[in-house]
Amino acid sequence: MDEAKDELIASLREFGGDALRDAWLFDEETHESLYVREDVERRVADVDVSGYLDNERYGYVTRRTFEELHYTGYNYTVRGFDAFTQFRTFLLAGDRRIGLLASFDPGENYDFDDLSNRIEDLAEGADRLELGGSGG
Repeated sequence: MDEAKDELIASLREFGGDALRDAWLFDEETHESLYVREDVERRVADVDVSGYLDNERYGYVTRRTFEELHYTGYNYTVRGFDAFTQFRTFLLAGDRRIGLLASFDPGENYDFDDLSNRIEDLAEGADRLELGGSGG
């Protein structure tokens, strides 16, 4: 893994500690797993991760829509599930955006504004992010 990805995972772990379940990067064509906790890896072994991340790619469309319709910028989306809380944002990498999807154990009072700010601080290195993962 390269330095920019290591910094991203370190920031996610600093934010969520052992509650970090998984983290994925994706663009409009491919995706890459950055981190999957062992117990989560067993649970998602039979899940169509590519299909799931294909659905997350709709975020590119909704982000553009929000940016055109609102007077302020879009920062992130949070979803609550029975088994986890999910965070999604997009990093500007040169002239393209890279999606970040991360999940955390439920039951904590997470400050996702703080996480968004942490990631934004790292975004200057996003132009160094290259996805080397699976096709979508």
